[in-house]
Amino acid sequence: MKEMTLRSSWMLFSQLLQYPDAAWQETADEMYVNWCHLIQDEDEAVAKLLQELAGQCLAEYAGMDAVAITAAYVKTFDFSKKANLYLTYGQLGDDRERGPALLKLKQLYEEEEIVLDTDELPDYLPLVLEYVAVAQEERGIALLYSFRKALDSIKDALHHMTSPYRHVLDAILWIIDQSDITEGSFDMTTSAGCGSTPSELGCGPMWGAAGYGNAGRNA
Repeated sequence: MKEMTLRSSWMLFSQLLQYPDAAWQETADEMYVNWCHLIQDEDEAVAKLLQELAGQCLAEYAGMDAVAITAAYVKTFDFSKKANLYLTYGQLGDDRERGPALLKLKQLYEEEEIVLDTDELPDYLPLVLEYVAVAQEERGIALLYSFRKALDSIKDALHHMTSPYRHVLDAILWIIDQSDITEGSFDMTTSAGCGSTPSELGCGPMWGAAGYGNAGRNA
């Protein structure tokens, strides 16, 4: 799979899984069309599959008004433990190891001088996907593979609810399965120490584009 396909797909999936505020609803179709252009040089079968999965997510919202779309998102992700987008919860549950795992994940971002300009926890799936979009290819996918249990749980829950977002999880897991990665790179069982402050504040190349945080939900 071409690098452009991978990086742009992770970014699109991140954006699709974010809270669908007014800006999201105004730009979602345009994001999808632009992404289709970015992957047009990909193998035809691969591009077609990914385009169908992402497109089906958006298509199932066609005809719904803004209130219904946001209400569906909140019901799906905020009131369902199994569809929880915080990956350490899906991987570890309420285990006390979750705290150190979150700290280690934050340190992982800081090692690459990526600072979280957000109120979201570092294991929030859209945030993780945006990191994967700019990380070294194998390192990013290996991080996702570390949360395979959580990703499978989210996918199963979304299919059970017949949620439009099930197509996005199908696409994420399909790409992981097509890679050569067979084990995760992130050890959630080892306690983390205190992280150091990065030498430069700021974001990775795409980090600031997504507008993470809860402001949209509170508007």
